[in-house]
Amino acid sequence: MKLIPTWRLLLSALLIAGGSVLAVAGEPIPEPEAPAIAAASDEGEQAIAGFKRPAGYGVQLFAAEPMMANPAAFYVDLTGRVFVCETFRQQHGVEDNRSHTPWLDDDLAAQSVDDRRAYFQKHLKDKYLDYAKQDDRIRLLIDENQDGVADTSTVFADHFNDPVAGTGASVLSYRGLTYYTCIPDLWLLQDKNGDGRADERRSLYTGFGVRVAFRGHDMHGLIIGPDGRLYFSIGDRGYNVQARDKRLMNPESGAIFRCELDGSHLEEYARGLRNPQEMAFDDHGNLFTCDNNSDSGDKARWAYLVEGGDSGWRMHYQYLKDRGPFNREQLWHPYYPEQAAYIVPPIANVSDGPAGLAYYPGVGLGDDQKGRFFLCDFRGQASNSGIRSFRSEPYGAFFKLVDEEQPIWSILGTDVQFGPDGGLYISDWVHGWNGLGKGRIYKFRDLEQAKTPLVAEVQELLAGSFDDIEPNRLVQLLGHADQRVRQEAQFALVRMGQVERLQQTAKMSGELQPRLQAIWGLWQIGRQPDGRSQAAPVLIELLQDSDEEVRAQAAKVAGDLRLEQAVEPLIGALADESLRVRYFAAQAIGKLSAKKAAPAVLAMLVENADVDPIVRHGGVMALTGIADQEKLLAAASHPHRSARLGALLALRRLGSPDIARFLQDPDPLLVLEAARAIHDAPIPGALAALAALRRADPSAPLLERILNANYRLGQAENAAAIARWAGEDPLTSKQRLEALAMLDAWEKPASRDRVLGQWNPLEARSPEAAAVAIRSALPKLMNAPDDVRLSALKTAAKLGVSDVAPMLSTLFTDASQSGESRRDALLALSALKSPRLAEFIPQGLGDANALVRAAAREALLRQSPGEGVKELAAAVQADTQVERQQALALLGSLPQNAQAGAALTQAMRDLLADQIAADTRLDVLEAARHSKAPAALELVAKYESTFSPDNPLSPYLDALHGGDRELGEQIFLERREVSCVRCHKIGEQGSEVGPELTKIGVDKKREYLLEAIVAPNRSIAKDFASVQVITDEGKAYTGIIKVDDDKELRLMLADGQQVSIPQESIEARRAAASAMPDDLIKQLSPHDLRNLVEFLSSLK
Repeated sequence: MKLIPTWRLLLSALLIAGGSVLAVAGEPIPEPEAPAIAAASDEGEQAIAGFKRPAGYGVQLFAAEPMMANPAAFYVDLTGRVFVCETFRQQHGVEDNRSHTPWLDDDLAAQSVDDRRAYFQKHLKDKYLDYAKQDDRIRLLIDENQDGVADTSTVFADHFNDPVAGTGASVLSYRGLTYYTCIPDLWLLQDKNGDGRADERRSLYTGFGVRVAFRGHDMHGLIIGPDGRLYFSIGDRGYNVQARDKRLMNPESGAIFRCELDGSHLEEYARGLRNPQEMAFDDHGNLFTCDNNSDSGDKARWAYLVEGGDSGWRMHYQYLKDRGPFNREQLWHPYYPEQAAYIVPPIANVSDGPAGLAYYPGVGLGDDQKGRFFLCDFRGQASNSGIRSFRSEPYGAFFKLVDEEQPIWSILGTDVQFGPDGGLYISDWVHGWNGLGKGRIYKFRDLEQAKTPLVAEVQELLAGSFDDIEPNRLVQLLGHADQRVRQEAQFALVRMGQVERLQQTAKMSGELQPRLQAIWGLWQIGRQPDGRSQAAPVLIELLQDSDEEVRAQAAKVAGDLRLEQAVEPLIGALADESLRVRYFAAQAIGKLSAKKAAPAVLAMLVENADVDPIVRHGGVMALTGIADQEKLLAAASHPHRSARLGALLALRRLGSPDIARFLQDPDPLLVLEAARAIHDAPIPGALAALAALRRADPSAPLLERILNANYRLGQAENAAAIARWAGEDPLTSKQRLEALAMLDAWEKPASRDRVLGQWNPLEARSPEAAAVAIRSALPKLMNAPDDVRLSALKTAAKLGVSDVAPMLSTLFTDASQSGESRRDALLALSALKSPRLAEFIPQGLGDANALVRAAAREALLRQSPGEGVKELAAAVQADTQVERQQALALLGSLPQNAQAGAALTQAMRDLLADQIAADTRLDVLEAARHSKAPAALELVAKYESTFSPDNPLSPYLDALHGGDRELGEQIFLERREVSCVRCHKIGEQGSEVGPELTKIGVDKKREYLLEAIVAPNRSIAKDFASVQVITDEGKAYTGIIKVDDDKELRLMLADGQQVSIPQESIEARRAAASAMPDDLIKQLSPHDLRNLVEFLSSLK
């Protein structure tokens, strides 16, 4: 186990004592403030009426505020005690990069939690400790009198308020040990005196949460697996953790971990996830999660978690407007043959806000629910959130999702778990994203099943001590209907050292489940000192068993225990009739590094022919573990593509530059896969080979990596290669424009990778190489489409290639060209300081095209500021919007210019006199705000004093007109700070969490759209306004308003039925808040707001 640093031991001691503590940096961490928790009310009980639930199910409010609040997650232990993860630090220390753009580059660059702490201090300065004012904590709820309602509530542990701490988002209590995940630590807590409060705590591991990323992407998912290990997850905040004998480091994505219950032997199990919250094991020990989408039109993913798997997500993709390869290359799609092969694809796309997850243990809801998973779908408001249910049906070595339902709806669930009493417990966040100081836990029960003796038996067994049960009875319980009972019986037999009974049970014929439990018990025994020799003989024998699941499990365990004597039967299992057996056998061979198995592994891959992605993954893991470079390189000449692909993917995992050999493969998909490995992993030793690759028909993802390889290498020959690609006719205009953009940015490359978005700074370099390269390519580029030709001319002008001046002059003087082209040509000539500007600027000022006139004023301002300001001042009252707005923007950019200040002062007078066009009012105000002219600023203050304090829209009304539709569309689809597509859908892009906006402009005026953004709770969209009412008969209804007039209130309830309520019978009515963030306006500049309104109003 990892040694705990002295400072952390001090931290633990001080926390237990309740005093303030010292942070790593030496700053005192203050005592957290008392959290704001709502008072007791009947809201929780009233909400039950609005829940959709299956017929025959009862609902009971187990606990509500003020006994608990803001439940991020919870855990029901075997005795029925409920541990709740309460969070009060949302947006008070638990932050989100969307609200902190200034530190984004620092976040992307961070490699450790210490790096994050350092940049917090850099950006926050004296506000750094504000992040310690609020606390996350564990609440313990106990139903003392067994009436189904919590009686006592205590704070089990608190003071998780280090400024770098994340959300405490998972808790698990087992045999007197309580595990808690709260970035940066995996905590172990104990209540030794039984007073309901932890007396001791220690960090088993620290270093999780290298980055801020998005809020909620924390450590989650604590669960004990059938192997007796502790499993947990982290979102894409990344990790840099020192384990006992190795460092686990990946700041770029989320992952799954496992360790022994004492914290030893921590290992990464799977990676490449975005935000896997809860996980669940099925009856055969398969591990699943649902990974969240990236708010860009992609879908959440139901994932089979396999050892060594990579799901393809990288944290930096989030900051590319299209999410980079994740969307471009459809990594989130279920498996299809042309998909990137290095990932383990999802089973299916399901849900919009996956959160808590539970697998039905087999008792409490009836046999018709066996094999079902229950998933919280959290969408920010109860009316369209709830619990989904489905099964994972075997499909070769993989699975498919079937039988999807929505059994429980209209509850904003964060977590779900089955209690020992057979109830389905669900935590209710109540509303929104930040926490209202409220929170409830409800218990749903099948009322008929609850009466069955089996439910009572399970509750009694789980509450007791399995160590007091006689071994023969424990063996019988290995076949119990309840998954938890089976597992506890297994663990008890292991603790007792009942190896012989486990061996006998594993070998017996008949019922499958007891045999699996016994095999898993031997797995536990095998990890104990001298335990392998006890487990090995039976496991070797079971590799030949008649039951395919037994063979599969035996192969998995034999590999994990590194049983050398299993190599020969495992090689034979690579040709087993069961694909599942083949997969686990291949995984085992990789762990055993069995070099003799390489030919059989390749044969398995050939037979699979890439049909089953899990079998392929097993083959790749086998070849990676074998790590025979000679055999892998020989496989590059294998006649079958599946063998070559397997070798390629193994070389990727090994980081071998020899992977470059596959750039010459006859299969274009293998060439692309090699390029992905070299460019993305990356494999620097092969980057030059990728840059030099020339193909007549490169796919888009291949070409962008070839271009970027050249851009990153940065030599003269690389600039020349990029220019040659820009001149290629077969390429699309978009691809050629990207090549030109690389040359344009050659001298000062951005610190983020152009393809991946990863923080990867390049040194500044001479622009001469780019200038020489584009000059040589100009002949071809001049025959390109107009947009490419114009971009080439602008880039050449920026690079000082004076040869293009005649061509720009011709373009400007050609009246048949578009206004955009002539404008750009004139500004490029201005950048070159062409002597013909003396001729062209007067021509431009008198041109018939407004864009050209505006460009002429800008060029004049550069050449002769005094004359330019005069022209701009006159243009404030020009006939066209584009000229007025451009003139004001340029005047506002000259804060020290007295002439500009005078012009803006006059413009403000005109604004106050209502003599400014509606589409230019905002431009006047913003330009004057940036002015240093006292008279202008005085008029700004006078204008702002006219805003009505009673109307929250008043300061924003000037944003109703004059926006740029295209820029508004970019904000809607791409701006991460507002994440519109997280909830809304336009056409085929976006999510269905909130109202679809495809035709919002048809019946909604600009004022409505403005209000929806600035003050969302004043006007909730039709068909999404939820309300709770109580009638004079005491009936409670919660639903979505369909009709609300003088006579009736008609609601659509959670089950889809509509109910009409006479207005005169309503005793109480309470409107639900909008799920729209109420601080959205803080993420938008006034011009952003105007552009967004313009875009939305155009949707018709």
